Amino acid sequence: MQAEDKEPATPPKKTSRRRFLKILAGTACAVGIGKGIDLLLPLTLCRPGEWSGPITDHFNGRHFFNPARYGKHNTHKSASVFRWLFRKRVKGHYPEVTTNHYTPELAPTVDGRDWEITLVNHATMLIRVGGLNILTDPIWSDYTSPVQGVGPKRKRPVGIAWNDLPKIDVCLLSHDHYDHFDAATLTRLYRRDNPLFIVPLGLRSLLNYHTGGTPRCEEKDWWDSIAVTPQVTITLTPALHWSRRYRHAEDSNRSLWCGFHIRVAHGPSVFFAGDTALSDCYHDIYQRLGSPTVALLPIGAYRPDWIRAHHTSPADAVQLFLRLHAQQAIACHFGTWQLADDGYQEALDDLAQALQQASIPAQQFIAPDNGQTLRGTC
Repeated sequence: MQAEDKEPATPPKKTSRRRFLKILAGTACAVGIGKGIDLLLPLTLCRPGEWSGPITDHFNGRHFFNPARYGKHNTHKSASVFRWLFRKRVKGHYPEVTTNHYTPELAPTVDGRDWEITLVNHATMLIRVGGLNILTDPIWSDYTSPVQGVGPKRKRPVGIAWNDLPKIDVCLLSHDHYDHFDAATLTRLYRRDNPLFIVPLGLRSLLNYHTGGTPRCEEKDWWDSIAVTPQVTITLTPALHWSRRYRHAEDSNRSLWCGFHIRVAHGPSVFFAGDTALSDCYHDIYQRLGSPTVALLPIGAYRPDWIRAHHTSPADAVQLFLRLHAQQAIACHFGTWQLADDGYQEALDDLAQALQQASIPAQQFIAPDNGQTLRGTC
């Protein structure tokens, strides 16, 4: 006789309940770990700067902000940035190259009425005036990120190899974003040269934390000046930008942002804009400090248009050049990392078009390659 077919036994309710509790516990654990990381990052790798002082026209006692007279500006929420990052985007081409076309040509010394400027990469410029070697927003890392291997990746080599970099006397830091404030590079520079760091309000604490020491540092507000030598004075200038190293709104704008005006007595003056949008503050800078011999102006990371709330397009940079009444402009903030949708050649073409429309000779606003040295006399 054939054995009768038996229906499969129904799993006991306890087994289903146990499985549900395991899933619930695993989910809670994952959420807890994520929350813990979210709380830990702003205290460690992504910590903000810190400043405590009197209320001013650009500081409310806790956070810095852009005065309304300098133009409309919004700090974009993290959700908006993520939507842009993960939507379908039309990105311009950014070639990856392994060798730069130029090798730096550094004079033994640069003094008197002479100036010499080399584009290292992005916003890192080696400025040589008044017998000093001045470095802006240095970054030798491969990624603009708190963790190497994550984030925008380098597209071309630095213009000056680290071992070929001359001893740096002064380092200017414009703000805290990762493509301008690179903790690994700043630590190397502090340990190697111990330069004088000049920073806007709130960045000293961040610099001390990441270098693990107490670097020589001048922490100043907009329009404050530092006499670095009897011949060289550096003034912090306004910019239309913002600061943040992590997504929390409370950690945003805890440190200031700025540009720098370098003046050599009876010699040249150099203006470094840092990161900025086109702003009426540049009329003030010209009125208070005069026309610079050379202006170092950003032209990259400007598409889509909403990014221009805190960056300049090549056309904006030309207008900034005109507002400063500069004699010569050198472009920066392009060519090494693709931080927005504009392509490498697109920025160069847009600059050429803007110069032509403004009837400015191309040689008066040069976009150099990494490693290219430019020099002149005032």
